[in-house]
Amino acid sequence: MQVKPVIAQADDVVEDGAMVTVGVDLAGRTGTTGVCRVTWGLRPTVELLPAKHDDDLLAAMRSADKTGLDSPLGWPVAFIALLTAHRTGVELPALANHAERADGRPGLGNTFTHRLTDDVAWKRTGAGNQRPLSVSADKLGIVAIRAVCLLARLAEGGPAVPRDGSGPVAEVYPAFALIQWGLAPEGTYKGKSATAARSRILAGLEAGLDLDLSDRVRDRCVASDHDLDALISAVAARAAACGMTHSPITEEEHAMAAVEGWMHLPRRDLPLTAVRDGVAL
Repeated sequence: MQVKPVIAQADDVVEDGAMVTVGVDLAGRTGTTGVCRVTWGLRPTVELLPAKHDDDLLAAMRSADKTGLDSPLGWPVAFIALLTAHRTGVELPALANHAERADGRPGLGNTFTHRLTDDVAWKRTGAGNQRPLSVSADKLGIVAIRAVCLLARLAEGGPAVPRDGSGPVAEVYPAFALIQWGLAPEGTYKGKSATAARSRILAGLEAGLDLDLSDRVRDRCVASDHDLDALISAVAARAAACGMTHSPITEEEHAMAAVEGWMHLPRRDLPLTAVRDGVAL
């Protein structure tokens, strides 16, 4: 029996007429970046693609109808204002906190460290102590720098890629997507020792989506959280492409998303079977 190679080429021929989504678990360095492509035919087919260089990532993204990129696509507006004021020597903007939660508890930190979408997504998921990292004050910043450079190259010769997810790329957050789909483990699924947690997550995705997984792809996703996050990102990209994620609603959200980026969370009321079929219930 012939087994599909675990690593496909980004320019391989895909099933005619089927939507193609790509997920990129982006890291500041190539060794821990994962790329996954899903072809949404009668039975979704999963491939792991090369992720060694930026050119590999761009080739994968160009092969897709929609890409889910696990990285912030911008910085907090207030943080940019802070840096601008500091650089020009004018009065610094006042520190402001995000709005309180519905029960009166504090929101997600302040507007210098976290974007509006970070706060909205954190509240929507009820993630509690699982707080999004700060793109302006944490190591996530180096990932975002790489992300925006990729988007600039992707847009060469054409209009800029929208940061709100309305174009070919949507910002996704695999850990929060798992919460929305009811697949989040009690502990972490990150790291070499969390293979059991990754195996359970993969089993949930496989059952809900009826994925066509080769043994080698399954083994890679269990062994590496980067490959698993790339798969989750590709599924979240499918949800975004089919209108099954939470997009900006208010005027403020639209304005901020255009600059800061917008995290596309899958809708909790839609099961994975709906994402597979591409039809909202």
